[in-house]
Amino acid sequence: MDESSLPTPFRIALEHLREKTQAEARVDAVCNNFAYVWVSDLRKANAEAPPGGWIRLPTAFPFGNPHGLVTTEPLKREDGSRVTDAHHPNHDMCKPVQSLGGANYYSWTWQDCPPIRDPRDIVGVLQWYERRIRRG
Repeated sequence: MDESSLPTPFRIALEHLREKTQAEARVDAVCNNFAYVWVSDLRKANAEAPPGGWIRLPTAFPFGNPHGLVTTEPLKREDGSRVTDAHHPNHDMCKPVQSLGGANYYSWTWQDCPPIRDPRDIVGVLQWYERRIRRG
């Protein structure tokens, strides 16, 4: 994926994410004005689960809110039970990263979350997704 075609604020956010927490973060696909950003160290609630997942970020970030997470394996709670809240296995939203293993879409929205005002707020987005996974 040629990241140079993404809007400048989005590229700033991606570089900040790489510098602060996710050196391997990358954009694996763009579809319908959303970029699928792979974060290899996305921590799951269940320690046995493989880390990583794709955060669906609008290419207009930070002027548009994140919407959804795609994972290779279904998310599990600490007790081993599956996270079923807004889980859509093999949903169309997985298709852009399906060839990379994306198979589970969680349609979590940014509603009622802190406002995003700056590209550097991307680190808070990742932290929010990790908290959301733990809540399951």
